[in-house]
Amino acid sequence: MKKHPFIRWAALLMLSCAGMQVQAQAQSYPEKPVRIVVPFSAGGLTDVLARGVAEQLNRKWNQPVIVENKPGANTIIGADFVAQATPDGYTLLMANDPTLSSNQYLYRKLPYDPVENFVPVINLVKTEQILVTNADSPYRTLGDLLQAARENPGSLDYGSYGIGSKAHLDTDAFGKLAGVQFHHVPYKGVSDVVVALLGEQIDFALTGVSPVIEHIKSGKLRALAISSLERRSLFPDVPTFAENGYPNFKSIAWFGFAAPSGTPKAVIDKIAHDVSEIIVQPDFQKQFVEGVGLELINQGPAEFAAFLEEDRREYEQRIKDAGVKLDF
Repeated sequence: MKKHPFIRWAALLMLSCAGMQVQAQAQSYPEKPVRIVVPFSAGGLTDVLARGVAEQLNRKWNQPVIVENKPGANTIIGADFVAQATPDGYTLLMANDPTLSSNQYLYRKLPYDPVENFVPVINLVKTEQILVTNADSPYRTLGDLLQAARENPGSLDYGSYGIGSKAHLDTDAFGKLAGVQFHHVPYKGVSDVVVALLGEQIDFALTGVSPVIEHIKSGKLRALAISSLERRSLFPDVPTFAENGYPNFKSIAWFGFAAPSGTPKAVIDKIAHDVSEIIVQPDFQKQFVEGVGLELINQGPAEFAAFLEEDRREYEQRIKDAGVKLDF
């Protein structure tokens, strides 16, 4: 049965009006304070980065942009809060690997679905992982460390910031790739890992650059390899894992914004555009990116979504290989 021309015209008019309404909403956004939820405690790297962006958005939007810390349960508390928020662009999540990638494979049941309940907005920055030892360690190269591990399987202790953390999963993956066995020592946080390294309580750790950058520069810690594709200007003498014979080893952590599913695309695009303009500024990069050992990614919604698909596949495989399951 054919639709009457008037009905078709009315349907098209309604679609057109809806589109105009969404576009108008994006143009006027934001009309009230915006909240950025950080699923970590105040003062950490993620929190400082979020506050740096928020401060600049305050000026750009002429609206308050408030950072709220909701730590706990491996970022699950903060992520669940945002997943249940009204999808209007006024509540954003400062997301990273656990919130949108690894938690769904680590926990038997999550209160939110990282794929269905969130839409990627912009992937801000990343940090490669760097393998470090105490400066007094006998291991001067990655080859030295691996040789010791082969001669005495399981005798080398490495620290991580918890079971199922990136440090745990990636070090386990590297050990399997290199054909060696390490002994895992989990700590409560990355700061505890650094203290253990400085106190020679563990043999090595694979960690983000930011927590150890000053200790490497001061000569208290020795870096043996970094997971970047090329050597970093911060550490020109530190070889990559590829240079050490492991070109297939990948290990990065990332930080980006996500919004509740259903947030209008035009609003998502505006947020991504405006945040992108902020993070490419030299002053911002000097203070919040390069200055703390991070690297710019600056991926918009579509690129970020594609990035997440690959990130999730890698985490799923590494968690399966490590045989890790967590409950909270």
